[in-house]
Amino acid sequence: MSRLDEAFEGLPLRLTVEQVAEVLGIDVQTAYRWLQDGRVPAYKVARSWVILRDEIKDWLESNTNQKRENQTHDDAEPSGQPEGQPG
Repeated sequence: MSRLDEAFEGLPLRLTVEQVAEVLGIDVQTAYRWLQDGRVPAYKVARSWVILRDEIKDWLESNTNQKRENQTHDDAEPSGQPEGQPG
C-alpha cells in the first residue's frame, strides 16, 4: 500500500470539502477556493460540491513532483541548457 493509499484509507467514495481540506493539509476556505478555481477535480451541483475520492487521489498522483519509475531519460528534468544545444 502506498502512502497515498494510506492517506485515503477509510474515507468514503464521496468526500466533503472538510475531508478534502484535511487530506490536502489546507484550511477549508482554501479548499473551497481551489474547488471554485478548478484546481481540484469536483462537480458543482446546485450549491453543493460532489468530490469523488478516487478523482482526488488520481489528481494527486498526476501532480507529483517525483520521478516515476517508467519515466524515460527524455522526460527527466532539463539540463539547464537552451533547447537544441547539447548538455
